Amino acid sequence: MTRLRGDEKGIALLVTLLILVLVVALAHEVFRIGAQSAQTGAYGRDSIRCILLAEGGTGAARIVLRQDARDNQYDTLDEIWSRAALPIELGDGEVRVTIEDEERKIDLNRLMLPNGNAPDDRRLAVFQRLLDTLGIDQAVADAVVDWLDNDDTPRAGGAESSYYLGLPHPYRAKNDLFDTIGELRLVRGVTSEVFAKLLPYVTVSSSGKVNINTAPKEVLMSLSAGTDLAEVGAIDGKTADEIIEYRKDHPFTKAAEIGSVSPLLRDLYTRTLFKDLVDVRSTYFHVRSSGDVGGTVRTIDAIGIRVGNEIQWRFWRLE
Repeated sequence: MTRLRGDEKGIALLVTLLILVLVVALAHEVFRIGAQSAQTGAYGRDSIRCILLAEGGTGAARIVLRQDARDNQYDTLDEIWSRAALPIELGDGEVRVTIEDEERKIDLNRLMLPNGNAPDDRRLAVFQRLLDTLGIDQAVADAVVDWLDNDDTPRAGGAESSYYLGLPHPYRAKNDLFDTIGELRLVRGVTSEVFAKLLPYVTVSSSGKVNINTAPKEVLMSLSAGTDLAEVGAIDGKTADEIIEYRKDHPFTKAAEIGSVSPLLRDLYTRTLFKDLVDVRSTYFHVRSSGDVGGTVRTIDAIGIRVGNEIQWRFWRLE
């Protein structure tokens, strides 16, 4: 009952913050809307109102994430920002906001060493394990490395510019970091089906460490790759389920606490490089805020980094 009341208070706080931000945004924009509405039809007016609703939603998300930073030093799936939110009705429109931390995923940009000449073997092994878990050809890992590295020599299963320039719509290998996750679709072997499989589990914007409080089963199973598995053992499906079940009632406040789940995980953390890959706090967040007025929908897709108690937007797109 206490937890239920806490959830209700958290949702009420989120709604209150959202309404406050929307009121300020609407008051600030009212004259601009009036001028533009005189020159546009119904769709144009509704579209502008949708954008305002979406902007209000991102403002509310920023406030929630700032408040969360003050509350504790770890992030879980049981906080206000991470819970599924119902659409909030405001007049004849509604806004829907979702927030997801990027640290629950594997960062593709971290597959390369800082000099860009060679891959980080440990992180590459983690990505390869993820591909195995998802039933995706491991050649995709070689192709991703070739896309990232700064040379034009293809790996065994990869591709460089010589391959891409031979396509019906030619382009060159980037030989640099991904700017957006959508670029992954340009990589050899990443079909629409493969991209859809990978999307929930990979990112190009994170601290490089995986939050063990929020990571899904498939990512947790991948994290023990590249360590001395002969002596310790790997995280299989059963062990990943144990982590997920344990953290429901005992969220990890420090990464070392994962050793409390089982002796295998204690050894994995203390005796291998596993500890270099994990954390309990998230810094990058993916925010999607949609405003809907009479069936017209506009969405803001944004990624922000939390620095201290502030949110700095690193990616912002209006759809």
